[in-house]
Amino acid sequence: MALGVNSVRKSLSLMLRTVSNWHRPSGLPNVFVFTTPRSGSTWLMELIQSQPGFKCCSEPLDLRVEGVSENLGLDSWEDLYQDESWPQVKAYFEGLCSGRIKFLNQSPFIPFYRPYTKRLVAKVLHGGEAQIERLSQSCGARVVFLLRHPIAVSLSRVETPRLEAFLRSDYRKNFSQEEQDFAWDIIRSGSDLQKGVLDWCLQNAVPLRNLEREWIVISYEELVLAPEPILSRLTTGLDLESPSRLYNGLSRPSETVRKSDQLTADVLNAPMEESKKWWLVGKWREKVDEDSERKAMRILEYFKIDLYRFGDILPHSPLWVGQELKAPPRSES
Repeated sequence: MALGVNSVRKSLSLMLRTVSNWHRPSGLPNVFVFTTPRSGSTWLMELIQSQPGFKCCSEPLDLRVEGVSENLGLDSWEDLYQDESWPQVKAYFEGLCSGRIKFLNQSPFIPFYRPYTKRLVAKVLHGGEAQIERLSQSCGARVVFLLRHPIAVSLSRVETPRLEAFLRSDYRKNFSQEEQDFAWDIIRSGSDLQKGVLDWCLQNAVPLRNLEREWIVISYEELVLAPEPILSRLTTGLDLESPSRLYNGLSRPSETVRKSDQLTADVLNAPMEESKKWWLVGKWREKVDEDSERKAMRILEYFKIDLYRFGDILPHSPLWVGQELKAPPRSES
């Protein structure tokens, strides 16, 4: 009986979302936010969605989201990462941006719901990493590429569903045979933390090796600690119409705060003092000893990613829009 009720609720929700929005592109650019899960992407998407005329599209390539696999015509992560799937992914994104594909429309009961919209901001956490520029060109979109410290991300994640698919699909062609062998060794015998950091590397190494000049590349850490330069860059780079709404949104926690532990949720729901900001970006160190940190960060070194380094909670240049900050060293206690 409960399953039947849940099925009816899902069907009614889908029906409501399908008819609750009228989307007519205005010619202003759409926005694609590419990042890893648990990197502050929902907060960033909600900041952008605060702008007039935007609707959001969350996780359009996550095959676990109801309706994604059916609309894409792809059944597995390996299928998603095959070269031959590109035409389907392209047509699917074009349908989302035009308003033709409606199943990911927002519910009318969430913040910033708008019945009439003209621009789309998509949060892409799974898939498309090797096709970012082609997707943006096909859909008239500007790209925001968001990074967060790989250990912080890995500790916050529950699962890494694409880890082996990265290496079993055509996506593996982005890596040398030595890199692939190294990755399989970690999958077979590494710790959960090392596997999480490996997943971060496999997802982000490809975009980082193919960065486009027009992309807006930012970090979660700078967005928390010193957001003004990032907000200014977003305003000009994305043709945003109401900068004041961006700044007003800084003090509002994202909808995904419910996924955080209670202490983090309490911090996010309270006025944000400077000390709390530093705690947010460095709290992962409370759960990882120095030896585990060193072993995890060696994985980044193997993939020649030096934006984050052992011994530092903050990213390094050029991953700063404003002035690069320096964090205090790890406490000996």
